[in-house]
Amino acid sequence: MALQNLMVGKQPNGAPDGHWLDAGRLWLYTCAGLICYVAFFGIWMFRAWVLAVPGLIQPGADFVVFWSAASVALEQGAAAPYDYDLLHAKEISVMPDLAVGGGMLPWFYPPTFLLPLLPLGLLPYWGAALVFLLGGFSWYGLAMYRTLPWRGAWIAALGFPGVAIGVATGQNSLWLAGTAGLALSLLNRRPMLAGMLLGLLTVKPHLAIMFPLALLCAGAWRALLGLLMSATALALLSLVCFGVEPFLAFLKATGVARVAVEDGSAMLVRMPTVFAAIKLLLGGVAVPYVVHAIFACAAVASVIYAWSRPCSFALRAAVLCTAMLLVPPYLYDYDLAFLGIAIAWLGIHAHRHGWLAGERELLILLWLLPLYGLLAGEWVGIQVMPLGLLLALALSVWRIRMERAGKALCDA
Repeated sequence: MALQNLMVGKQPNGAPDGHWLDAGRLWLYTCAGLICYVAFFGIWMFRAWVLAVPGLIQPGADFVVFWSAASVALEQGAAAPYDYDLLHAKEISVMPDLAVGGGMLPWFYPPTFLLPLLPLGLLPYWGAALVFLLGGFSWYGLAMYRTLPWRGAWIAALGFPGVAIGVATGQNSLWLAGTAGLALSLLNRRPMLAGMLLGLLTVKPHLAIMFPLALLCAGAWRALLGLLMSATALALLSLVCFGVEPFLAFLKATGVARVAVEDGSAMLVRMPTVFAAIKLLLGGVAVPYVVHAIFACAAVASVIYAWSRPCSFALRAAVLCTAMLLVPPYLYDYDLAFLGIAIAWLGIHAHRHGWLAGERELLILLWLLPLYGLLAGEWVGIQVMPLGLLLALALSVWRIRMERAGKALCDA
């Protein structure tokens, strides 16, 4: 019944609209997706751990940089993770296959993210990985449970491919997207707590910059205060615990990351940014930056448009979670876990106010979008994921325009 409530549209007389994507098909597709994920991870783990296939990277490989950074910091100080030689030696001690082909997993995060990671450095690698990956999966599931108003719908939300990619890569995207999703679900009822959760996103600064703008435009002063308090407390605590040196090393590391994107050594086919798309098409740096800046400004304008005047909160949340992915030029497909939050809010609004023609089909394409980089990006050779994000943003803004024109009712 939960999925039926979510996806079955209504005609003006209250009768079902007869759309092909009914509750039965949605449930079938969700179950099929989850079965595919289980089979995929099962085969991968069997080949990596039982067959020990040479050169096969193990599931959740990116977590090795988090654990190694925490372990090295505990042994040699908080600035040590920014020393690539020290970090790499620790990484290959637990994952020797990284040495094959000169694999690089540098530490580009601020000391504020190192602080909560330190306890994991005290655990054996696989124990820490299990805690981190299962914890992120559960945290994201909790956010979806609190966001979607229908019983059991959060299970379908976990079938979103962005979740599988977050687990497969061992990245922190599920923790961060779950934190943002939970904060948005609490914003109207407990604004201070919501703001404090949003302040934690500053551990990945380029993903956090749009949230204070949105709160400022909405005049959500308690939430904005909570954001500033938690972000400042986290930074000061890190400064007291680690000193200034790690912060200076982080600033230097951001330059290394920028160079990797500009010279194309980063995996551009897995970067859902306008910069990556234009660079793959035209090369160079100046033109990609200019085009990216144009669309980033449009994304910022969309957030101001959505949050500065009254409209449905579901649309505000969808605009924010989509626009924040269009602003930074450095982004990877695992960060599209945030897109799952936007899809959920768009589905909520459409159920309440009626589905537009082609809207469900677009949401299906957005649902599948995170798979592009892994399955087709390198083969196709072009980057299309930013186009999907732009379409999602355009849909959200168009919905707001319709609502403000009186064609739909605002909700709380």
